[in-house]
Parts: sequence; C-alpha cells; structure tokens
Amino acid sequence: MTAKSDPIVTVTPAMRDAALAEMVTPEFLAWFDALSDADIAAQIAANPDAAPELDAAWFARARLVTPLKAAE
Repeated sequence: MTAKSDPIVTVTPAMRDAALAEMVTPEFLAWFDALSDADIAAQIAANPDAAPELDAAWFARARLVTPLKAAE
C-alpha cells in the first residue's frame, strides 16, 4: 500500500498576499470587468463542477434560516 500525501497545505498570510498580488493585476481586473452575463453563463455551463447560476427564481424561493443557539 502506498501512503497518500497529506492534502492539507499550510498557507501563511505572506504567501496569501503574494498569490493575490500575482493574480490581481490591472490586466486581470480589466478582463474580469469586461465579462458579460453571457460569458459567465457559458463558463458555468462548460464546468460540470460549477454551482448553478443563481437566477431570479432561485432568489424568489430562498428563505432566511437563522440557526438556533447551541446549548452551552
């Protein structure tokens, strides 16, 4: 039997900040801002792991559920 690698990865705040700085560039933000609703719908449809798009019908059926306070 082969041992599985540990799926937990520790990320420090500095590592997180560095990754965000690489990702959030003016070019990325311009691309993101240019996305249309049709672009987003196409990306959702093309990705079987994506959650469905939340439309007006979903919000019409949505209900606020407040959890009960846990017993102490």
